[in-house]
Amino acid sequence: MQELTIDIPAAMWQSSNQRLHHMERARRTRHVRTLAGWTARQLEPVTGPVHVMAHVSAPKKSRADVGNTYPTVKAIIDGCTDAGIWPDDNDDHLTGPDMRRGQPTGLPGTYRVRLVITPTT
Repeated sequence: MQELTIDIPAAMWQSSNQRLHHMERARRTRHVRTLAGWTARQLEPVTGPVHVMAHVSAPKKSRADVGNTYPTVKAIIDGCTDAGIWPDDNDDHLTGPDMRRGQPTGLPGTYRVRLVITPTT
């Protein structure tokens, strides 16, 4: 099992409920994907299929629908693919991400995503 934790500033956070201009959405996605790619280089590449659970934490405890954080989590998954952690993020290599709510970060303007990567074979 491996874990990857990434702190994301609110200015780069995306949710399915936001109605962003396509260029702004692309800018945020590129930023998070690049951040994840560089951070993921600390992980060992996996050799077989894995299950990924994403624990998503907001700055403070408030109502949330963790499924709406998928655009940000997908950018992180893509960054891990870019870093060579797995060959591809298709169903042959990756199950998930299963989304869970994490504890508040306690840091104003900072979201956190913790990926738990577990081999499935």
